[in-house]
Amino acid sequence: MSSGDDEPKQLGWSVERLLHTMKAPSTDVLEAVFLQWPKIVGEDVAAHAQPSVIDGRTLVVIADDPTWASQLQWLESELIAKIAEVSGSDRVQTIKVRVRPQGSRPPD
Repeated sequence: MSSGDDEPKQLGWSVERLLHTMKAPSTDVLEAVFLQWPKIVGEDVAAHAQPSVIDGRTLVVIADDPTWASQLQWLESELIAKIAEVSGSDRVQTIKVRVRPQGSRPPD
């Protein structure tokens, strides 16, 4: 067997390459933001606001109330620093917070 491109690759390597090609965040950043969100913002905030998407260098967060949205915007620089610490990346540079429309619920 030759040592060319026909050799099997680690799945993680393939996923990282695909994400890079799509200009998407790395799996480390995605994991840090979406799986460790309560650690980043605290349990109380996490109960009222969830990350939605990372668009370029902007994290979009959905809050269930304008008060929580304001709190998150006020803490933006601290949250960006915490995301960088947890993920080991400076990918997230800004945070946009949107308020969930009345009557809609987050997916279970």
